[in-house]
Amino acid sequence: MVFSSALVLGLAVISGVVAKDATVIIPATLSKRALGPDVYGYSIEPIWLDSYINNTLASTLLGHIKDVTGKAPPIRVGGNTADQTYIHDTLPTGNASLPLPALPSVTQFNITPEWYTTWSDYFPEGTDLIYTLNFANNASAWADAVTEAQAVHEALGDKLFMFEAGNEIDHFIHKGWRNASWGVQMYLEQFRNLTGQITDSDWYKSASKQPKFQAGVFADPPLVPDQQDEIDDFSIANLTAAEDEADADIIGSYATHLYPQSTCDTTRWLRMRLDLLSNHTTLWLNVSQYIPQVAAADAAGAPLVMGETNSISCSGKSGISDTFGAALWGVDYVLMAASLGFQKIYFHLGAQSEYSSFTPVPYTLKGEDLVPGIRAGWYGHYFISKIVASASNESFSVSAIPDANSSSLSGYTIYNGNDSLQKLVFLDMGVWNGTEGLSNPSTLSATDGTSFSEGERPNSTLTINTPWAAGSNVSVTRLAGPGTNAKSNVTVSGVTFDPDTGAKVGTEATEIITVEDDGVVKIILPEAHGVLLELSSASPSNGSSSGSESGSGSDGNTSGAITLSSLVACQVGLFAMVVAMVL
Repeated sequence: MVFSSALVLGLAVISGVVAKDATVIIPATLSKRALGPDVYGYSIEPIWLDSYINNTLASTLLGHIKDVTGKAPPIRVGGNTADQTYIHDTLPTGNASLPLPALPSVTQFNITPEWYTTWSDYFPEGTDLIYTLNFANNASAWADAVTEAQAVHEALGDKLFMFEAGNEIDHFIHKGWRNASWGVQMYLEQFRNLTGQITDSDWYKSASKQPKFQAGVFADPPLVPDQQDEIDDFSIANLTAAEDEADADIIGSYATHLYPQSTCDTTRWLRMRLDLLSNHTTLWLNVSQYIPQVAAADAAGAPLVMGETNSISCSGKSGISDTFGAALWGVDYVLMAASLGFQKIYFHLGAQSEYSSFTPVPYTLKGEDLVPGIRAGWYGHYFISKIVASASNESFSVSAIPDANSSSLSGYTIYNGNDSLQKLVFLDMGVWNGTEGLSNPSTLSATDGTSFSEGERPNSTLTINTPWAAGSNVSVTRLAGPGTNAKSNVTVSGVTFDPDTGAKVGTEATEIITVEDDGVVKIILPEAHGVLLELSSASPSNGSSSGSESGSGSDGNTSGAITLSSLVACQVGLFAMVVAMVL
């Protein structure tokens, strides 16, 4: 295959190795996007929701995030089994739900209206809940989905933030749920049929808060053909171009899904590697391909969210998905996606999934008996909560730092509502495989690390040129683990969480550094490590950094107008396809 010199040069610039000791200049002008307190959410597979509400582990952990940010993480109840869910007045077993034939190999999930009440009060107060309706079953004019919508609304009330019409509808041909004519136009016709029945119903019209709809819900990445299950015209750009004003009135957001690696087939199984997950360049190649989709959603007046995602599709891969490297990847992913215009990122959970950040019940997997517990990925979420937290409830925006953009280093600026630089985030994504924290009783022991890095763990010194005033105090929060391959002993500035109860253990260690002359900040960054630098509110006033913000979306946040940097991103994003094929 022949590559253009411009594309090769673009990739070389993006993936160049940064020296261990690096100088980072914060530009006076950066394009910013909104960074909300609930940017990091979860998507829970419907058949596993009963397991998660079986005890208080999940609600306790989610409560910790709310304690820090002031806003509970959003929850989407959806996934493959949403389109295999059928509602009945009663079930012969007398239960509120009945998976068939049995967990985890479920092909039909039967529920009653009572099922919704079993989890209506489980999540922290203020949780925005999205529920995915069975859009696949179009028999009897979607009678099942219409009944689901009324029942879930009656149980949740104003807690119900939005509906989704189906999960990964661009796989419906492949699954045998639609014929070869399935595409954007037919989808819109059927979407309007279902949503019209719901919005025209008496219960919806009388609701004090009428839930809108999350549209799209596409699985296939735009530029990676061998991850596309069928040939169709589904994209956010094509969808928004075909919508009318009435559609826009009821659509609250658009959703895409992304899993950068997969165990779903042999070809992709052979490409799974931890060093490719914990890699800023690879992540950029995956996420940047959505820039045109973000722009299309913004132009239509509703935000784009990553409505379901995780490290590796088909439930993850222990030894990759449950490691500290995956935690660093999750932080980088959320901040990168937000800097490109994604409003929220929903990480998928299953009670027996190897990528889940926490698992609520014991189970047997691949011949091993696993216990409930907390995995490394959770600490990435808690670290994110520190990044988005605001003591004064002000809005934040985020930008990627050009000087911190290599395979092993990423960096982000966080601005407050006055457009002043408030926080800095740096992630060393280099792979350091240590000899501690290798096991976790909630993960498979067969995947515990056996290959280790040689010598002493490297440290780098970052010298950062900021607009902050000399003498200002800067607090440091660290996301730390024994190594990229670690499954345990992960902390956020010394804080851990009890794996049985979810209780917070310890208090954050206090680390303060001082801004030097000319706004210089120096910080030690070990390999495979994250730091959050936050300007103290008691520090001398610092200069503001006015970013270029082009246009505004429906929520008043900056939109995804395509700038020169965005065009470069699109160009580089073309390499997602190449990388996926050759890795």
